[in-house]
Amino acid sequence: MTIERMAIRLFIGFVLSAFLSDAAVAHGGVVQEEDLCVIKVNYLRAHFKIYQPRVSGHEQFCEDLPAASESVFVMEYQHDALKSMPIDFRIIRDVTGKGRFARMEDIEQIDDLDGVTVFYQDAAVEPDVFTVMHEFAEEGEFIGIVSAIQPDTRKVYAAVFPFEVGFTGIGYWPFFIVVLVLLQLQYLLMSGRLRRWMKGGWSGVAGSFLLCALLVAPGTAVFAEDGELRVSYSTPAGPPEINRIHSWILHLQSADGVPIENASIEVTGGMPKHDHGFPTRPRVTEELGNGVYRLDGMRFHMRGYWEITVTVVTEEGSSVVVIPLQL
Repeated sequence: MTIERMAIRLFIGFVLSAFLSDAAVAHGGVVQEEDLCVIKVNYLRAHFKIYQPRVSGHEQFCEDLPAASESVFVMEYQHDALKSMPIDFRIIRDVTGKGRFARMEDIEQIDDLDGVTVFYQDAAVEPDVFTVMHEFAEEGEFIGIVSAIQPDTRKVYAAVFPFEVGFTGIGYWPFFIVVLVLLQLQYLLMSGRLRRWMKGGWSGVAGSFLLCALLVAPGTAVFAEDGELRVSYSTPAGPPEINRIHSWILHLQSADGVPIENASIEVTGGMPKHDHGFPTRPRVTEELGNGVYRLDGMRFHMRGYWEITVTVVTEEGSSVVVIPLQL
């Protein structure tokens, strides 16, 4: 292995590890079930939604909020027990250093909880709908804490949900693009094409043009390989959006860069943190040639960490690649 290839592989590993260390977990106590946001306070559940009427009208949010503005937090009980339980609500600045990984045990280790609290509402019984209003003065990372007190035993059930105010939705796409460019450069080095192009008179301007073309390719990423299979994909309609059925273009290569054709492909996946799969059944509908396949029926119904499993079967055998995706 040449020094150039080794450097590229090491840098790819660094970028992927930096991405995965922060992306490998979904949010806290709020999940999405059948297009409804649900907060789990221990075994107690409630529909949970947030509104920002000044900037987003009637649009509902589960956790992350687009702007620092007046925000209305609403819980509609699914368990009748919550109707008679005193409930308090606290919002703190995220000083845990855990980000999306923050849990109740991390909150309990904060020495001065009041010092990092930006909003607190005392425990009160709300027999119908629990509603809290707070106006954020600045953007940033916060943690919401909902506590319900069992009247007889005084036992406290709590839910923690990290969230971001000023969430842009850009997420980790810049990392994906960087990984794409690096893997493409690795392929060119391994195949010898880069050296042939340079010997053939490719100028620095032409090389820069190629790199720019790769950088601006929308919705394209290369994620993983299992030693025998390398999978990349593109989303022709732009980055995936929540609750929009869309198509992917899969590009399959062997480890040495040879396109994989005439393959049988099965795509499954889901959110391991929430223990559910896709809301749809994606399937390959067309082989476009040169190892390129069209995948229809992709849909993500909530933000968070997803894993897409691509199983490829050929005459030589089968391979499986898991693509991590943070939305």
